[in-house]
Order: sequence, then C-alpha cells, then structure tokens
Amino acid sequence: MIRIALGSLVMLLLAGYAVLLAETYRTKAWGRPRHVLLDPMSTLLGRRSVWTRLAPKLHREQAALSVLSGDRDVPARLLRHAAESAGYAYCALLAGSALGWLSGSGALTGLGALVAALLPLMKRKELFGKLDDRRHRIVMELPELLNRLLLMVNAGENVLRALERCLDRPAGGRDVGGHPLYAELEAAVTAVKRGESFVFAWEEFGRRCAVPEARLFATTLLINARHGGVTFVAALRELSRTLWEKRKAAAKTLGERASSRLAFPLAVIFLVILVLVGTPSILLMANG
Repeated sequence: MIRIALGSLVMLLLAGYAVLLAETYRTKAWGRPRHVLLDPMSTLLGRRSVWTRLAPKLHREQAALSVLSGDRDVPARLLRHAAESAGYAYCALLAGSALGWLSGSGALTGLGALVAALLPLMKRKELFGKLDDRRHRIVMELPELLNRLLLMVNAGENVLRALERCLDRPAGGRDVGGHPLYAELEAAVTAVKRGESFVFAWEEFGRRCAVPEARLFATTLLINARHGGVTFVAALRELSRTLWEKRKAAAKTLGERASSRLAFPLAVIFLVILVLVGTPSILLMANG
C-alpha cells in the first residue's frame, strides 16, 4: 500500500515537471543558456498569480540582491534565486519519493521532504553569507584606501585625482578587480567625471556600499572636500583612526568566530578517538 502511494506521488511529481517543461518550451521562456531545472521553475513562479503573493515575502532577499548586484536586474535575479531554491527542493522531494518507492519505505520519502524544506533555507543563508562577506571586505579595505588618500592629499593632490590614483595602484599592488569597495569607488569617480553632481555621486557610493563606515567616509568627503586645507586633512586623519579601530574589532570578531567553528570538529574527532581507543578495552572487560 505504501509503495503504491509513493509510486503515485512520483508519477505526480514527474507529470507536474513535464507540464512545466512543455509550457516553458511553448512560451519560449528558456534562459541563455538553457537550464532544464531552473527555467520550468521560473515559468511557474513567474506567473502573475504566484509572483504577486511570493515577492512580498522575499523583501530581505531582494534587498540583499540589490546590494550585491549594484541595483542591476534585481527582479530577474530575485526570480532566479527563488527558482533555484524551488528547483533544488523539488529535486530533493522527487529523489526521496523515488527512493522510498523503490525500497518500499516511507522514511526515505520523509527524509526527502525534510531535505526539500531545508534547501531553500540553506540558499537563503548562502545569500546573506555573501552579503556579510561583502560588507566585511569593504570594512577591512576601507582603512587602507583612506591611508593612501590621506598621503596623496597631504602631498598636494586634489581629492578626485587622489581617488583616481587609488584606483590605478591600490595599496600593496594587489589585484582588486573584483573588490566591491573599488568597484563602487570607480563607479563614483566615473560618475563625477561624466558630469554628475559630486554630492549625488558620493551619496550613491554610500548607499550602494550599504556599510556604515563607507557612508561615514562619503559624508566626510562631502562635508570637507570643498573646504580643503588643514580641516579636511584633520577630518581624514580622525576618520582613519576610527576605521582602523573598527577593522581591529572586526578582525577580532572573525578570529573568535573561527575558533568557535573549530570547536565542533575537534569535539567530534575527540569522540571518535575515544571510541577507537576505548572499544577494545570495553570488549576485553566484557569477555573477561
């Protein structure tokens, strides 16, 4: 009886996927490149009746994707994120149901359902992890950028030219092609050179970075750049001290987090060694 029910569930899941696949092909809603799992899920979730109810529940994911993508194609990225979560969950449920049907055990189907429920949560955690990593990279790099800017301003460079030189040769000669701070800095400098307002460009820089320290840096530039002179240099120096302290605190927090993550694997290894060493002794005592 259980096997019949599980077989019906497997057939229902396969039929549902086939219907979505056929609809995707019929409407030519394939992605580039085509993806046989994500495109049908995008077709399902992209329906107006479904998306209008689902999208308001994904406002945190939308905000994270907006920051990570620089406000580019956020609706499409949000739909893809939702389709990936739904597609992986669907596959887990189908695999669990198929294994349960083949073995005649409902436990495997229950396990597949549990995995299907956990996978969207893991995707959500992965997305927020990328956002936290981006913020951390900006906080750790910002004091280095500020130090170079302070040296160039002290040497007589104007602010915009000093920022351009920071982009050309970052501190330590590192490759920062994919660094989020320098990407947003380049966008701000390009906007000013294109003729946009200096105030608007740096307000957008602070907003896109989405880090309080970056907003503080942008505000300091806006308040003091026009005045220049000793006041501006003193403000940059004070901001540099503040950001270095925050960088030290962030590094300390990361170190403590890494230590706590190592505690569980070490405990597991200790238990395994304890079992390996203690089992022969226990068996000898039992036989004796």
